[in-house]
Amino acid sequence: MAGFLGVILFELADIFWIARLGTDAVAGIASAGFLIWAMYSIMSVTCYGCQTLIAQKRGAKQKHLAYEVIRQSIVLSLGISMGCVFILFWTAEPLFQWMGLHPKTFEAAMSYYLVFVIAFPLFYLDSLLAYVFYGFEDTKTSTIILVCVLCLNIILDPFFIFGWGPFPAWGPFGAAFSSFLCRLIGTVIRLYILKRKGYIDTFRLKKYFGTSYYKKILSIGIPTASVHLIWTLVYPLLTSLITKFGMAPLAGMTIGHRIESFAYFTAAGFSAAIQTLVGHEVGKTNITRAKVLAYQGRRLITYILIPASLLFIFLPEFLISLISNDPEVITEGAKYLRTIGYLEILLGWEMVFEGGFNGLGNTRPYMYISVPLTLGRYPAAYILVEYFGMGIEAIWWAISISTALKGLLMNLWFRYTKVK
Repeated sequence: MAGFLGVILFELADIFWIARLGTDAVAGIASAGFLIWAMYSIMSVTCYGCQTLIAQKRGAKQKHLAYEVIRQSIVLSLGISMGCVFILFWTAEPLFQWMGLHPKTFEAAMSYYLVFVIAFPLFYLDSLLAYVFYGFEDTKTSTIILVCVLCLNIILDPFFIFGWGPFPAWGPFGAAFSSFLCRLIGTVIRLYILKRKGYIDTFRLKKYFGTSYYKKILSIGIPTASVHLIWTLVYPLLTSLITKFGMAPLAGMTIGHRIESFAYFTAAGFSAAIQTLVGHEVGKTNITRAKVLAYQGRRLITYILIPASLLFIFLPEFLISLISNDPEVITEGAKYLRTIGYLEILLGWEMVFEGGFNGLGNTRPYMYISVPLTLGRYPAAYILVEYFGMGIEAIWWAISISTALKGLLMNLWFRYTKVK
């Protein structure tokens, strides 16, 4: 869980410094952020399958097969990421134009986003290596690496954004470049420690061209990746509605997202833990125990998210003001946090059972629930805004209610899901 909380600090650091450049810069990073999360969603194609299969092979006492899973996951990941770079690069400009961004916002979004696109294979490999640690139940080492790299990023951000010392003032591009540099360092460290701990075997090129686990890796990862990808691609659609109310609501939602990330990534940490624990029990053919662990995770995340929900409902203005001093942004961000706060606990349920389905190796039920409800956010918000004349809160309610329904339905369906 601490590793996921480190990601929150990374995002908050970027927004904290970029907020000093003005509302347009924050809105630009928000617009780019939706597409960057889409890139992270693509990583799920191999990362989740890799983690699940490592856990299952360890549970079955077949470590040599875990090595084979890792090798094949690396080849798949690099192939997918390099193929995506071309598509993402040439679609960036028309996508941002379609969102209806102001010129300064458009410029900030492009300069920030393209760094992530070009460096996508590196970011993908770094994430995959983190999931290898999770598969071996070694979250501590991965967390230490992540926190060290993030601390370095927090230190470097203002140097590259504002041009402190001998460095150029690159603005949003500088924030993205700092992220790239730190992830490069993190990848090198991860590879060294994985080899030292015996989680990966000796590098031999000919070993990396086996294909025996490709189908299984993809069968676990593609449903989950499709859910995450649709989730992120719906937000550019929602952005076209949000910008009708101005740039302040978009900036407010961006900051609200970063604050909500404390709840989201805490739940994501539980999801990763449940995925490994369930997968390990599946490897030992103890399916009943695997499902019990998932429901124990649901109970724990409920207790943990209650304080977060109360803060979002009763102190949203204070939370937003920690990041921005713009009165309009504070007002709009508080509207977002207060609305999602009422049903935030069910976000935790959704995340925990996502990990449970992944651990079972049967992710289609999760996809069947999540995809239609996520896609439904845009038409629901559009109807409420355009036909019923409701304000910006209608968009936030469309997001919150769909999340609640996903959590409830996954809770019910998981009990009857079989292992694949």
